[in-house]
Amino acid sequence: MLSHVSRAIAATLFSGFMLIGAGIVHAQAVEPAPAGSADPRVDRFREQLDTYRERLKIPGLSAVILEDGEVLWTQGFGYADVERRIPATPDTLYHLASVTKTFTAILILQLAEQGKLDLDEPVSHYSADFKDDSVKIKHLLSHTSEGTPGEKFNYNPERFEYLKAILEKKAGKPLRQQFVETFLDPLAMRDSVPGPDVADNDTTWAVLGEANLARYRKDLEKFAKPYTYWGDGEILYSGYPPRDFWASAGLLSTVRDMAKYDQAVDRHELLKAQTLARAWTPFLSNTSQPLPQGLGWYVTDYRGTRLVWHYGHWGTGFSAMYLKIPAQRLTLVLLTNSEALADHHYQVGEDITNDVFACSFVNVFVPEVASDTDAAADIPTSGPARDCERSSRTALEKWIASRHAKARKAVPLDPKLAATYAGRYQLPHRVVTVTEERGRLYIDVPEGDRSEVFAETPTQLFLKIRPWTLTFVKEGSKVVRLDFLDNGEVVSGKKVD
Repeated sequence: MLSHVSRAIAATLFSGFMLIGAGIVHAQAVEPAPAGSADPRVDRFREQLDTYRERLKIPGLSAVILEDGEVLWTQGFGYADVERRIPATPDTLYHLASVTKTFTAILILQLAEQGKLDLDEPVSHYSADFKDDSVKIKHLLSHTSEGTPGEKFNYNPERFEYLKAILEKKAGKPLRQQFVETFLDPLAMRDSVPGPDVADNDTTWAVLGEANLARYRKDLEKFAKPYTYWGDGEILYSGYPPRDFWASAGLLSTVRDMAKYDQAVDRHELLKAQTLARAWTPFLSNTSQPLPQGLGWYVTDYRGTRLVWHYGHWGTGFSAMYLKIPAQRLTLVLLTNSEALADHHYQVGEDITNDVFACSFVNVFVPEVASDTDAAADIPTSGPARDCERSSRTALEKWIASRHAKARKAVPLDPKLAATYAGRYQLPHRVVTVTEERGRLYIDVPEGDRSEVFAETPTQLFLKIRPWTLTFVKEGSKVVRLDFLDNGEVVSGKKVD
């Protein structure tokens, strides 16, 4: 069986989307500010947001802020499609990635409210992968199911995915249908799509309704194009994520639709107040230590202010942030066509207070957490809030520096050697084709499209859009195998012609 990392490589190699590197591009377009948005907090945050977007080389970003259950401000920045100069707007469609987990958690918690499910029920009742009754449903929701269940937090989307089988068995319906009937249709989230493949074949998902399928196809025309930042200054088209729909990821949405979802959450249209309070309380370990998540949501107590949040992060191409400050009835949703939104904070740590966008939002809209500020430096002069500014800006600078440091240097490849690499290679799930044109190599990912491969040494090559090393293995003068290496894990393919 492939490891987690190997499956990630395979998922990209075998998905139905192309990976084509674009050249250097610039994304400076900003949608005009909505009329009447004279709130000085919005003005200040908007300026900081766009500054950080440009520093992180995010081509397109859409944002919405809600206060007291109403939309305070929404706007798009940059481009949903750089090459075609299509601006990002509040109606641009993005992958939510792991923000999808909050929807799945609500479905599970609804069943618990209805008495149809016990969160203390063993997962072994639903999957033979669990050999005893130690792992409970609550452990999947809180990411505490590994090792000794309930002992420690370990974020693992693959474990969370077991919730899909539970939901489908209890509801007797496919998970996609549950998303449509619980969220998209009742909340009039008419620009959201339950997976990019849902409208490929009307017969497959006819249960969702002919009108819905027709609308999904139209909505997909507004699907943002995904990009990644290469450290020598290039913003490259990175290729779309796999087209599947999971409990962990797969929902596509806009910030306007996410505002509707957020309003329903806050108005207790989806969960009772006491259930939501439990979901937004840190899960306690077996030794009563608070852990980073509640039930399907991250929970951070920052200087006496509770932050409830979740990221979406595809690795490349898309990332998202859903941040709530319940006591102040404030919500921020950011959706982007770059990984940088949710990627940079990992340079310092996983918590949301290491994210420059989140830190800016908290300090602007909840100034009581910020202590006194140095007007010249625009950062707090004392108190823990200074850590938010320091850590998040440090994370930003480290991320940019790391991208530059990881920018691998390409060297010329002997055309005769390149020609020996051309051919077809049998990987675990499909055959990939390497082609040579005038000494340059390309690989079809997927078949029929291609991404350029660059040489680092005569036998080691790389892609600019993925942190992979491709090694062509020889026996004598004959190339016999192609290895894909990522973070110590290898997927190999035998050359078949």
